[in-house]
Amino acid sequence: MPGSEEFIQSAVHALEAGGLAVWIKRGAVALGIIAIAAIYLYQFRGLSTSQAMDQAQIGRAIASGEGWKTKLARPRAIGQLQTHGRSITDNIWTDTYNAPLPPFIDAIALFFVKSHWKITPRTLVYAGDRAIAMMSILLFLGSIAVLFFTARRLFDRRLALLACGLVLLCDAMWEYSLSGLPQMLLLLLFNVAVYLTVRAVESYYAGESTTRWFAAMGATFGLLALTHALTFWIFLGAVIFAGLFFRPRGWSAAIMAVGWAILYLPWLIRTYVVSGNPGGVAIYSLFAGIGHTEWGWMRQTNFDPGVALISSFRDKLTTGLTGQTAHLFEYFGLSVVALMFFVSLLHPFKRTETAAVRWMILAMWGGAVLGMCLYGINEEQGVAANQLHLIFVPLMTCYGLAYLLVQWNRLALSFPFARAGFLTLLYLLCALPMIFATPWLAPQKPFVRWPPYMPALIGVLNDWMRPEEVTVSDMPWAVAWYANRRSLWLPETIRAFTDLSDYNVLGGPINGVYLTPISGTDNKLRDIVRGEYKDWAPVIQRTQILEKFPLKWNSVALGLDNECIFLSDHNREQPPAQ
Repeated sequence: MPGSEEFIQSAVHALEAGGLAVWIKRGAVALGIIAIAAIYLYQFRGLSTSQAMDQAQIGRAIASGEGWKTKLARPRAIGQLQTHGRSITDNIWTDTYNAPLPPFIDAIALFFVKSHWKITPRTLVYAGDRAIAMMSILLFLGSIAVLFFTARRLFDRRLALLACGLVLLCDAMWEYSLSGLPQMLLLLLFNVAVYLTVRAVESYYAGESTTRWFAAMGATFGLLALTHALTFWIFLGAVIFAGLFFRPRGWSAAIMAVGWAILYLPWLIRTYVVSGNPGGVAIYSLFAGIGHTEWGWMRQTNFDPGVALISSFRDKLTTGLTGQTAHLFEYFGLSVVALMFFVSLLHPFKRTETAAVRWMILAMWGGAVLGMCLYGINEEQGVAANQLHLIFVPLMTCYGLAYLLVQWNRLALSFPFARAGFLTLLYLLCALPMIFATPWLAPQKPFVRWPPYMPALIGVLNDWMRPEEVTVSDMPWAVAWYANRRSLWLPETIRAFTDLSDYNVLGGPINGVYLTPISGTDNKLRDIVRGEYKDWAPVIQRTQILEKFPLKWNSVALGLDNECIFLSDHNREQPPAQ
């Protein structure tokens, strides 16, 4: 038939001319990304870290119209409020630990699953966990789009596409997407900041005004600070580089600082009004590793860091730098190409803009390393909230790939498919962790993150406890998130717990104690009886002290194999008599 022959000829022409071929390639890439996301979501077992759950429960409060309220109280926050003369009952349930943007993004994600906020006994993976993970994946893909435009300006379209492909195959990126931590939001904003940097450098060499670009950069770094306060050190590196590189010196740095301050200072003022310190209770994270872990400091109402602070911080910096150096390959997502960024610093790139931007990236990375040395990188379930190396991986991948391709071209190998084989090898090396993480090759894992998290069992506390009642727990973030009930972090001593309850410091008595493998079976006996939970060891070990404990009723129904215990003032499984 003539009509069908014309249709076939036009289709073949479109394919040969390139228009249809381009859309076929784009469709294949989109399907590939969807397939990767589906595989990771299929293996998703829920949020994995305390900070992710903490931010999530604040996000739910925002979505409920309560503002930046929290159901997690820290003994250290109680001590801070007392020291600065703030009302504990009025301010303890206002969050001063987390940056504001991650909970706000979580609130947007949670709004779409509002009808599933209540956990049922048959829940394996909480709907809120899935919503937050999907939002993080969207942020990750958005950051890839920004990376493409940045790399295209620094290099060319072909290299930008190749680099984006390498980043999409980085297993660590997807693991952090599923963690619920703010790294993907950080990655998106950081890529925007670098894109603005590229535009500023291009305008500078073209003799055009750079003021608007520096103002936008300052505002973007302000958003980064509102996502994670540790990014201040990245901003510091950017400011130092801009102040030294651009002429007149200091002008660009001043504009950036003003843009940053306009966005970030209002939050510092708000936190000061609430807690008496612009850094809130998060300021004590700086002392993690000095006498106690961060968790250990947060469980204390009194604060006494000791006298040898200078030597302690010196040792902490040395240990942090050594640890980061030893694990650098791991922190870079096991990406060989990203690590080649440091070798590319020795290469004289032809474009002055490309050569200049890499030094700013290095300055910002140096600032991040210093910040991570000061605050530490404490991993939970293989990820860490303070791990900032990851957000440098995409841009460093671009430079590393450019350097490797230049060196490959110098070999002048003429046999067929040599370049394609080289690129395939690079992709295979970067994708190996992802390949071994697939359900077909990875070891089988339980459906939930037990121990210590079992959403359905933790959610029982929502029925057992009233909204105004308070539970003490060694994982209060999980009680606040999965049970949607107020929880105080387990104080350092039983005496402190008794005083807080007897004197109604939180506005009423403490009505329950929930202990999990975090303080029990996840530790060795020595950790329990001599570690940070030593004062609670008799309760953790279920000794006769339970007969004298103020909360007489106990249940082991909130865990597996009696690894959890819940103590309360009355039988919570049955409603109290009217």
